Amino acid sequence: MIYDSHAHMDYFKPEELKEIINNSKEVRTIITNSTDLKSCKANLEISKKYKKIKLAAGLYPGKDLKKEHFKPFKEFVLSNKSSIVAIGEIGMDFQESDDKQIQEQIFKEQLKLAKQLNIPAIIHSRKAEKEVIEILENHKDQKIILHFFHANFKLIKRAEELGFYFSIPTNIVKSQHFQKMVKELPKNRILTETDSPYLSPHEGKQNQPAYIKESIKV
Repeated sequence: MIYDSHAHMDYFKPEELKEIINNSKEVRTIITNSTDLKSCKANLEISKKYKKIKLAAGLYPGKDLKKEHFKPFKEFVLSNKSSIVAIGEIGMDFQESDDKQIQEQIFKEQLKLAKQLNIPAIIHSRKAEKEVIEILENHKDQKIILHFFHANFKLIKRAEELGFYFSIPTNIVKSQHFQKMVKELPKNRILTETDSPYLSPHEGKQNQPAYIKESIKV
């Protein structure tokens, strides 16, 4: 069976979801990642409606991220912990925002929350791969999934040594970086993902979980 470890099902229109789920009959589980409290709530409802969709709750490191967002987010997570399989997508992004202090503070708080609940953390690290790995050095006892990890191979090797997992997107079909990663990493550290509706392997089409099978062919 096929798994999609990273999608954003709340980004699809409600009328699209039924068809997308029907298309994904070969996909056993879809983890829908959240980006803010509103996204968490929307994905919770989607996960209740479709059995194969599981909720990852997280505060994405975007330009609108504020310190005061964490408290209500934590309350949501603790109130719905039986429905949450991971904390994600969380991390740091220096392309989105240069407020590194807020990003780092909320990232660390969310890692603590994942540890408290004993669930994986799904990590975003655009233009901040080195800083993210430095923080994660103190979390090697947790299950860490590095989503779309576009770092140099020295950092990839360090993350592998720390015991982390790597989710490889469907755009591997046109990315030499990810093709090299799957050749060099142990197979038991590799997860499949789509990042739907982004990173489609098909030009001009939005991505969806069913397209996981395209990346497995590579």
